[in-house]
Amino acid sequence: MTIVAEPRAGDAGATEITEAANGYVRIALDKFLALPKGPPYYEFEEGILIPMPRPHARHQLIVAALIAVIWPHTMQRRLGRIWPEIEVVLPGRRRVYVPDLVYLTTAHLGRVQADGRLHGAPDLVAAILSPSTRMRDRSTKLQAYHQAGARWYWLIEPEDLTIEELEWTERGYLVAQTVAPGQLFTPAIFPDLALDLPTLIGEPVKVEAADE
Repeated sequence: MTIVAEPRAGDAGATEITEAANGYVRIALDKFLALPKGPPYYEFEEGILIPMPRPHARHQLIVAALIAVIWPHTMQRRLGRIWPEIEVVLPGRRRVYVPDLVYLTTAHLGRVQADGRLHGAPDLVAAILSPSTRMRDRSTKLQAYHQAGARWYWLIEPEDLTIEELEWTERGYLVAQTVAPGQLFTPAIFPDLALDLPTLIGEPVKVEAADE
């Protein structure tokens, strides 16, 4: 089956997408980058279109809460910039992902190019896990971000708000810390920042006092 997508303004013509026998939709990277903005929304992986469902309201609440704290912290100190759902073209030009949050230090801001995409490795990637993306976030994407050289990778459980902070090493990502609900999260990349995620989204955790 062949699908023809309408061109963006300035494109020479329609974009041809081919569906392989196994049901995967295949497309060349240059054609993918020329697709109109969604909906529907896709990521690109080894020549295959990966449909991306729209996030749950709780998911977006967590993203908004993190940006509300990290944005002013980094901007006031001129540390770098943070973006939600920006297309990331990983080195090798075989994968294009749209992480929930990405962060670049000031030294790497040039990786966001004129097309509005981040070309290269983010300094930080944050993923809010969901049933439809959990496996890819913890396996395929984790490996891809490591190969690209993304230094920090956060995995956040949306239900209980547990945060895993992973640090890049030559052998793979190392779990630097696991932050349970009710504990403050001090990210290694932002050592002067303490995050209380449950409180940020209006669900503060009551910590019971220890028995004397």
